[in-house]
Amino acid sequence: MATDEIMVKPKGGRGKRADYNTVQVRCPEPIKSAVVNLINQWHLGEVQQSEPVTELTELQAEIEALKQANKNLNTTIEELRKRNKQLDNTLEINTLKAELTECKLNLNTSMETIEQLNLNTSKCVTEQSNPNTGINKAARDILEDALTLKANAGGKIKDAIRQALTLLK
Repeated sequence: MATDEIMVKPKGGRGKRADYNTVQVRCPEPIKSAVVNLINQWHLGEVQQSEPVTELTELQAEIEALKQANKNLNTTIEELRKRNKQLDNTLEINTLKAELTECKLNLNTSMETIEQLNLNTSKCVTEQSNPNTGINKAARDILEDALTLKANAGGKIKDAIRQALTLLK
């Protein structure tokens, strides 16, 4: 018998139906014998019917789910970056507020001290008979120089006030 022919032909025809569906396909001549052999093996039960390709569908669904999760993750990362930037800005503002408050305190303290020194200096200047007039002028010059310092130069202002006080003693 030739390999082209089916060894085990199932019964079929009018009124007799096989327990499976068939389809007619054109087959290239060079592989016809391999196809016939495969059909014979299937009729003999040597080849099992293949299950539908569900693995591919499952993988595609999993890929889509991963893409969606990645998109959600990217959105979350962007939201966290925006929040981090807002927190950085808030921290910077709070730091600047604290520095401003400290500068205001230093300025107020320095102004009070200078006002007291001005009162003391004015008393000394009005007294014409005071021999320390040159010392008062030097103290006044030191204090005026201290007034030109920046608000955050608290240490320099304190040093100038100390110098003036030592001259006035």
